[in-house]
Parts: sequence; C-alpha cells; structure tokens
Amino acid sequence: SNKFETFGRAEVRLSRRVLSTAPEDHSHALSSSVREEHNRFHDRRDTEFMLYEVERVDADRETVGAILDSCEDFVSDWHHVDPVLDSNPPQLEPAADGSNIVAAHPECHRLLGAFKDRGLMQLGELGLPMTIQCAGFAMMGAAFSSNPLGLVMLTRCAADLLDKHGSVELKDIYLDKMRSGEWFGTMALSEPQAGSSLGTVRTSAVAEADGRRYRLRGDKMWTTGAFHDITPNIVQMVLARTPGSRPGAGGLSLFLVPNVLEDGSPNDVELVSLNRKMGHKAISNCAWALGGRGEGATGFLVGEEGGGLRAMFTMMDAMRLEVGLGAACLGKRGLQESLLYAQEREQGGVPIVAHNDVKRMLLLQKAWSEGSMALCLHGASIADRAADDDPEARKLLDVLTELIKSYPSEWCLEANKLGIQVLGGAGYVKDYPLEQIYRDNRLNMIHEGTAGIHALTLLGRKVRKGGAAPLFAAMREAASEADAQAEGSESRAALLESAAALRLAVSRAEEVTAVLTESADRDASLVNAHEYLTLLGHTCAAWMWVRMATASARVLDTSTLDDHSDVLFHRGKLHTCVFFCRHELPKTAPLAELLASLDVSVREMQPGWF
Repeated sequence: SNKFETFGRAEVRLSRRVLSTAPEDHSHALSSSVREEHNRFHDRRDTEFMLYEVERVDADRETVGAILDSCEDFVSDWHHVDPVLDSNPPQLEPAADGSNIVAAHPECHRLLGAFKDRGLMQLGELGLPMTIQCAGFAMMGAAFSSNPLGLVMLTRCAADLLDKHGSVELKDIYLDKMRSGEWFGTMALSEPQAGSSLGTVRTSAVAEADGRRYRLRGDKMWTTGAFHDITPNIVQMVLARTPGSRPGAGGLSLFLVPNVLEDGSPNDVELVSLNRKMGHKAISNCAWALGGRGEGATGFLVGEEGGGLRAMFTMMDAMRLEVGLGAACLGKRGLQESLLYAQEREQGGVPIVAHNDVKRMLLLQKAWSEGSMALCLHGASIADRAADDDPEARKLLDVLTELIKSYPSEWCLEANKLGIQVLGGAGYVKDYPLEQIYRDNRLNMIHEGTAGIHALTLLGRKVRKGGAAPLFAAMREAASEADAQAEGSESRAALLESAAALRLAVSRAEEVTAVLTESADRDASLVNAHEYLTLLGHTCAAWMWVRMATASARVLDTSTLDDHSDVLFHRGKLHTCVFFCRHELPKTAPLAELLASLDVSVREMQPGWF
C-alpha cells in the first residue's frame, strides 16, 4: 500500500503513544529559554522548512508536530547525559562463569529505557514515512554525540533485514522483540584479516543434520553493540562461509546468531576485547569469537546460501543513510555551538560574528551541514517513493546512497573543524562541546564503508551504463524550477544566478562522467575516484541549495511573514545558496579537468618513494 496512506492510518495511534508517554508538563508552546536550549542541538524551524516547504511532505502537520515535540522533550530531558557517557565508556568486566561482559554506564541504561518507554522506538514502525523518521531522529541525533542511539539504529536496520529476508519462523521468534527494543541487534562483517575486502572472510558455518541450525566458528572484529548489558539478548547478523561455497564475497551466507538461544542458554559466542575508541564512546565496539568453547555457535540461515552479501546490503545501505544523517546532525550541531559563541564573544569591541573571517567559517559550516541535511532528507523522500514501487526513484536512490553516506561524513567533519576554529583555543578544550563533536564525527568517514570504497563503488559500478542519468535529470529539474520561481520574484537575481551555476556544474559532471565510463583504460579511470566523489558531492550540495533557495523565495513571494526572524531565516537560505554557488561549486571545475585528463600520477607513485 502507499506509504502515506499507511501513515494516515497509523499517525493517530503513534501520536497518542508519544504524547501519552511525554512528561506531564509537556507544552507545545516552548518558552524562549527552552527554545534557545533546543537550538544548540537542532533547528526546529529548519526541520519544518525542509519537511513542508522543500520536500512538501503530505502528512497531517499537527500529528507530525506532536512527534517532533516528543523528540524535543526527550532531548530536553536527557541531553545532559551525553558528556557523562563520553567520559565513561563501557567497561569489560568478568562474569561469574569466567566469560567477559560489557557493562554500560547506568545513565546509558536509563536513557535508552526512557527512549523505549516514550514510544520512540515506534518512529521506525507503523508505516511512518522515512522522511519523517529521519527528521525526528535528526532532532535527537545532534544532542547525543557519543551515539547511544546508535544501538537503536543498528537494531532497526537489523530488524528490517530480518523482515525482508528471514523465514517466518525466525521472524516469529525475533522480530517483535527487536522492533520493541526488548532485544537489540547488530551486524558482524569484518574479521582481523577482512575489513573492506569481505571476500577474505573465514568464519565457517556447517549445517546440522536437521538443516535448520548451523554451527559457526571464527573471529569477528570491529563489531558495534555485539556485547552489552543493556538488553538481555543481542541478535547478530553474521557473514560466514559454508563448505564448498565459491571463493570471494559471492560465496558468503548470512546467519542470525543470537547471544542467548531460545531455551535461555548462552550461545557459544565470546567477547575477546573492547576497542578503545576516539569517539562514539557511549557504545561498545569489540573483537569476539564464535565457537571457541564447544561445538560451535548456533546460527540460523537468513535467505539462501551464497546470498549473504546481497541480503546484508539491505542493512548496510540503510546504515549508510543513517551514518550520513548522523554526520549531518553533528555538522549542524557544530554550527549552532560556534554561532552561539561567536554572537557572545567580543574582540575588537564587537562580537566576533561581525568579523569577516568568522563569517566565512560560519557560512561554510552552514553551507556544508544544511546542504548535507537536505541531501539526507531528500534521500529519505526518494526512499519513500522507492518503497511504493517507483522504479525511477529506486534508480536515483541507488546512486544517491553512496553520496548521502560519503558527502556529509567528509564535509560535515570539515564543518566541525571550522567550528573549533571559530572558538579558537576554547574549541580545543573540553569546557566546550566542539572537541567531542569532532571526535565523534570522525568515525563517520570510516564505518559503513570508507570514502575511498564509496568512491570506487560510485564510479566503478553505479554511474556506468547511464546510472547517473536520473541524478543529472533531477538536478536540471531543480534548476528549471528555480528559473520558474524567479519570474516576478524579489529573489530573481539570486535564483537565476544559482540555477545557471548548477546547470554549468551538471554539464561539467556529465561530460567527465562520459569520459571516465567510456575510457578503455578502466584502471586509469578509477585512479582519481575520490576526486569524482568530491565533484559529484559538491554538485549534489548545490542541487540541494537551489531547491532550498527556490522554496525560500516561494515563501517570501507568497506569504506574509509576521515574525521578522522568519524573513531573516529565508534570506539566509538564499544568501547561502549564492555563496555556495560562487565559492564552493566552482571548485568542481579543476576537479573535472583533472579527471578528464585520466592523470595517473597517484598510480605511478612507488611505495619506496614515500
């Protein structure tokens, strides 16, 4: 059924749930002090602008407002926990049976318990459009930089994987408990020798006589949330190799491996060590073993033998969208924190926000972070269309997934770097949150595929055979909409200039894509894949800014805005669009020239020359 029709049937139930579990002093009319506190973590007006003016979500505003209010309430009540979790990561402790357990900080237990009690796990259920889900999680994600809600994201994505590929029997046992948050879930791909190269996975899985269960043996590495004491069971999605399977990634199968079996007995899985991380310290990341104590860990096949990686991509692609969204949240949080500081800190007799270099750094943060957030929410909107069997939306989402993950994770980290710079020495110390935000955001360029891997996937596979055509068409459509809005608009000059800049960048990207995908030397065409990722990423950001500028111009042209701050908000959108198209988008020109030349100086560099 249509996603929004399903939402229409479910929205009342969900709003009743979130409102009935909200604190008794809940009020939709937030005080100015509370609103200022919220603006440190997110911008409610920007969220609603993206939903209603840019994406034009077709949903009852009162109900969506109640959902967003509940997310804001949760942030207000629990944001103080985040620095505590950053300073007190999970600890490895011995259990009575001689095994190791991971003890999360008590505040992490309480925070996630409150998240479940308030019905917020249901943001991923009841047919709620992904666009609204992402908006809700974006409002919360920036407040919890240490990433305790990462366990929720992993569980949601693992549950979706199980729902799509699992047997009826497995779904009957595990799905409801994962959806409710009674049990959490995660995925285990990497091994000590197998990181990005999953074809070298060695974990084995041998079927038992009944054909229902498999025995798994092996070692897994870099698994987030595999062991903790927050829930009584953790459901792990594990890649392993069956006897006689073909070599490489195509021979891998996917297994559901619970830490606790159906009869309540512990599975043969064992925590080996915790990885001491730079950031995301609220949740554990570990090395662990399967089958080290007995006949092997018990696992259940998900999908078909040899179809593991295809099934796992259901979860991996969903997690990549979540990673991009998380990076965008932290980019925006860094902007909010550094802007508040710049408005209060005086140097030279004026607040430093008046100094041109500070304005430059704030503008770049705004351009990258809000452009990234717009890209994530637009990707969610396309995912909603794809879920309704729109083949064109599926094609567009296939290409955009790489960009939604990689662009925010790289450029919102750059935004956080500038956020620290705005504060100067104050940004480098723990008295202010910027140093933690930077540490936490640094992981997003690494996990769920490094930027280099996504660049190779994008250029080496997804844009070949015309795969980028839907993306370029959507960008040109946005430019045409800007031109149409410019007619008779007081924002005419800004819209026409930005639309022309976007068209030029799209033509440039199309030309270089043709050169690279048609080159007889495939290896040479891929040498500078990261530069291609950057070129397409900046062009996507310009696309988002043209869409936002068009929406803001439409509001200014057709609405009477009583609140002067609303006028300033939309003027800021239009000006940032022009700034991005003048300052950042032109940087794609030398990138295109380099790419078209098929330069191989990187390939020719010899290891010994370093």
